[in-house]
Amino acid sequence: MYIRRQVRRFQDRITYGRRKGRWRNLFAPYTGDELVALDIETTSMDVKQAEILSIAAVIIKANRVKTSHKLSITIQAPANLPAESVKVHLLRRIDLAGGQPVEAALTELLNFIGNRPVVGYYIAYDLAVLDKAMRPLFGFGLPNRSVDVVSLFRRRLAARAMHDCEMKLGFEDIAKQLQIPVFGRHTALGDAITTGLMYVQMKRGRG
Repeated sequence: MYIRRQVRRFQDRITYGRRKGRWRNLFAPYTGDELVALDIETTSMDVKQAEILSIAAVIIKANRVKTSHKLSITIQAPANLPAESVKVHLLRRIDLAGGQPVEAALTELLNFIGNRPVVGYYIAYDLAVLDKAMRPLFGFGLPNRSVDVVSLFRRRLAARAMHDCEMKLGFEDIAKQLQIPVFGRHTALGDAITTGLMYVQMKRGRG
């Protein structure tokens, strides 16, 4: 999945990065010092079946999660809203009634992120679902460079010569081992903030 996405990102950069138009800046190399912690909540963990329910993003700058600079969007309810999804995210059809259409939500997300790198927990899943939704609408997937906090955490444990049996990689497990609070678990904004704090804590070398 990773290699295929990298190839498609490269192809998109050649195709869209050279065109004049609204999204050209997304394909330019990023030279700033900010990242964006990103999370989506979906109806399924199967990329092929998953529909986006909510999206959240928050800026990371100077080893701080800038909760004053955030994005939180609820999406219109999909035709199929599984009961299991409602139990996990507590988003009922009535809660999604005022949500945005997918295209409007993704447009807002692209405008918010720009060409900054994105940070996420098992970010490959979020990117695969976003790409699936974006390509039919815009012709390209999310072009941003990505950082996975799980991969960072694995490298952290390896550097400390810790055994595989101690590699607890669940969301709450990583937060606990890094000694950071979990905000609003299974909400897009709460998970985005917590993920941002995970990243900052590891970059500071704490926990």
